[in-house]
Amino acid sequence: MARKVHPDRLTQRWEFQRGYKKGKKYWNRHLVIYVFKQSLYSTRLGITVSKKVGNSVKRNRLKRLIRESFRLSQQQIYQGYDIVAVGRTAAVGVKCQQIQASFLQLLQRAKVCKSE
Repeated sequence: MARKVHPDRLTQRWEFQRGYKKGKKYWNRHLVIYVFKQSLYSTRLGITVSKKVGNSVKRNRLKRLIRESFRLSQQQIYQGYDIVAVGRTAAVGVKCQQIQASFLQLLQRAKVCKSE
């Protein structure tokens, strides 16, 4: 039985590697993002959080917060980008609004977000 894959997510290792190598890097205290312009119409998100960040509960919570930040700001993001988000240790224990603000700040700095 084939597994369903969400269309707005990066899943393959080579997609992450392409983002790391060819993408432009932006960072702040909580997150690092790599932005790569691709030929597809949709914008996709890939998330990585290292084991150095904490145990699985902390890592999964951080991934959920990043995914939610992407979902809430998806209408403001231009189409056709691959975004690889990397959670940092400083983001553990931070509120959802702070992660969302950090994510939006990085998107605006990368100029892939429509300014309000």
